[in-house]
Formats: sequence, structure tokens, C-alpha cells
Amino acid sequence: MALIKSKYKGEGLNAKPFPILASIDTNEAHRLRAGRFKKVIEADEHFLLWKVENLSHDIRFQWKDKTLNVELKDFTGDCQSDYVASIINSEGRLYHQALTGREIQDPLIIMVLGGDTEVASAIAKTVFSRGFLGQKAEDKIIEYTHMVESFEANCEGCNIRVWRLKENPYGRMLLRVRKILGGGDLSCFRPSPADGERKFVGLSLLIGNGIGPARSESILEKFNLTLEPKKPDTYLNDCNGIGPKLASVVQEAFNLPHGITTRPKVRKARRGKYESRGWV
Repeated sequence: MALIKSKYKGEGLNAKPFPILASIDTNEAHRLRAGRFKKVIEADEHFLLWKVENLSHDIRFQWKDKTLNVELKDFTGDCQSDYVASIINSEGRLYHQALTGREIQDPLIIMVLGGDTEVASAIAKTVFSRGFLGQKAEDKIIEYTHMVESFEANCEGCNIRVWRLKENPYGRMLLRVRKILGGGDLSCFRPSPADGERKFVGLSLLIGNGIGPARSESILEKFNLTLEPKKPDTYLNDCNGIGPKLASVVQEAFNLPHGITTRPKVRKARRGKYESRGWV
């Protein structure tokens, strides 16, 4: 860990962001799905494949002082499910794995490599494989479905997340893990304000003292919110960082006259024919 920290230390724009370290349990490492997981990890610059060692669960993610464990559950080609079996069988294997997660006090995610359809098919397959038919089979399907759903609900109540991910499961898992460990940001999803709303809010911020957006809207029904040059012969593109394109944006937002956006280009006077030839 110290070697990783020394490699990624630094400050400012040249600093490399510290990667999320992904370790795999020894028993998990030999499975085919581990190979798929490794490929996704190696293609994502935010992660670094770290160790293969004895872990409490299939995968462990570490970032700075945070740890996140993931237990994988999948389906075989004949719709059998390690996930369903580990809930409904008397051994209670998934119960013990969840209990271990709570005991070590690191966040745990149970990731099911399939969706609702796969879970329902696995439940039905389990029922028929146990010799139930007709009405008894229907009753058992309802019973096992309730067991699975109740287990998931209780996991959520214990702050153990259960993800059913069928399409691109590992890519989606890595994106979620990044946001859990590094923090999410919903600001990029905020809706664009309605026409004129920016002006109402902007005016209320400028004035303050009891003038909110609603009163600002009332004022702007009779007055224009505009920019007035402090000195004559002043144009928007005289301001640092404001070029013709941004000047046009400001002009449109404030309904400014076109004459104050961009300073007119001054044409150089053409020198006379004789002067240009050096005759005078």
C-alpha cells in the first residue's frame, strides 16, 4: 500500500488520482467470471488490480481509508442459481456471508449476475427439481419467491445492498463502487431553469433584503435587467476572458443592443500609391 501511495502522490494538476484497489478472493480467482472481472478492471483507469488472497468475500475494494466488499452470485446455463439456493437451503450460506459482513463492519454488497427473470426462473427450476408438481409447485414457487424477496428487504434494512445486474454487470458495478467510495454528485443532472428564471433568481441575489424570485419576477415585468457600461466607448469583449462568442451569449441573456457587445474593428487607412512605394 505504501508503494502505491508513493507512486500516486503529488499535488495540483500533475497529481495522479489514487486508484481504487481491487483484490480477489483465492477461491474466486480460478472461476471464469473472475477473468471477465479482471478484463473490466484493467480497462478502467480508476481501478488497479491488486491482490489475490483469502478474503471475507469474493471481491474487496479499497480506496484511501475506505473498504467495500462484494459477494458475487450467478446462474448456470440450466437456470440453477447459487443465489437462490444459498437463501432457501437450510445451510443458510448467504446468511452467514451477510453476517460476516456485518461483523467486520465494512460495507457489503451482494451482487446478483442476473435480473428478475433469471431469479424467477431459478426459483421455478429449484421447485421442479425437488419433485413438486401442480398446485404444490405453485405454492412452493410463491413461498420461495417470498423468501428471496424478504431476504433482500432485510439486507437493505441492515445496510447490505443487493444488486441484480444482468446487462454489463461488472462495468455497472465499477461505476457504482466509484461513487460509493468517492462520493456522488447530482449537480450535472439538475434541470435547466425555465425561460427567464435565471433573471428572477439573479435579481433576488443582487438585491437581497426581502426581494425573492417571485418579487423579482414582478419587477422584471415592468423593468429590464441590463448591463450599463461604466465608461463610454466600452464593449463586452473588452473584459478579460470575454470573446465575441461569450459576448453574444451575454447580449442575448440581457437583451442588450448589439452595438455594445463587440468593439468594432478599425480599418487601417490605405496609404497612397506614391507613399507605399517610398516616393514621398
